[in-house]
Amino acid sequence: MSTMLRCLLGVLLSCSMGLGLAHADLGPPSKTLPNMTFRVLPNGTNPKASLELKPIADLKGKPIAIIYWKLKDTKSETELQAFQALAGLPAFKGKMQFYSAVKASTPAEIKAATERARELKVKIPVIMDRSQLAPYLEAWFAFPRYGLVNKNLVLKVWHCAQLGETVGPNTTFMQAIQRAAEGKQLETMRGITKPNNTYELVGKKLPNVGLNNTADKATTVMKYVKGKPIVVSFWSVTCPHCREVIPAVANYWKLRKGNLDMLTITRAPSEELRKMIRDLYKTKGLVWPVAYAPENATLGFYNIVKVPTVILADKKGVIRYVWIQPDAKWIGRALENAILKYNLF
Repeated sequence: MSTMLRCLLGVLLSCSMGLGLAHADLGPPSKTLPNMTFRVLPNGTNPKASLELKPIADLKGKPIAIIYWKLKDTKSETELQAFQALAGLPAFKGKMQFYSAVKASTPAEIKAATERARELKVKIPVIMDRSQLAPYLEAWFAFPRYGLVNKNLVLKVWHCAQLGETVGPNTTFMQAIQRAAEGKQLETMRGITKPNNTYELVGKKLPNVGLNNTADKATTVMKYVKGKPIVVSFWSVTCPHCREVIPAVANYWKLRKGNLDMLTITRAPSEELRKMIRDLYKTKGLVWPVAYAPENATLGFYNIVKVPTVILADKKGVIRYVWIQPDAKWIGRALENAILKYNLF
């Protein structure tokens, strides 16, 4: 396909789907933190330090790395110690802001958090959060949760549990912090709280695992790679999120049909589940290619930790981009931008 034709198709598609190709959005939409005022303990090593009120506008100008931790939770307090050691490195001095945050709404919770910060000798400021920050970092039931905010107070990374966690293609949270400190522009990424995940397969060929087609005949993943870029999606028909995302991917595939192939992989061992898929076709007015994973081990070859997981591979079957639990509202735009970025057509 010529460059002119590819660009024209991109413009037509952006008009029909509202893709907004003016900005290279490859992931979830950015979230600007709203106008908040935090109660902050500036230093847990000083027994005389008292809480200060800090408007979020005062933090604008330098990127912010945040850890949301839980009192006396071994895992999160261990990460907290590693995080504050990182904050003390000369490479970040004057270039990054480091904060920690704990849930502390009531006077009793604030007192407990202050005492624990002093016991742990927490050097970085501690935000006593009244559930203002928690929703943005998805810090509800599991801890720790890391976040990375750019100098304009736009949240770029969240839902991350470890410094070494892979949060995007070829990017760990630690690498994202380093890039922010260097003044580099960051893509918006959502962590998945597990170090081994599908992002790590970027640049590698699609694992050629065995599948069953809809006629229950044995096949493999690479038999679906036929000289065109391909979108491979792992999903479950009983997953409400998947039931929105997979039809959205199929809508995009329908617009690009002829230049793009599609395959969805699911565990559907019963006729009841397969009927649910056929019923979903009728509801959405689309029929998309589906194959069945005969064994749970199939998912292991792709490091699937959450569904839906959407994978974009080139015409040779090399994985170029991955989205874990994307949103139906932006996955079409993200696929288009990734295809244009990597010149896959």
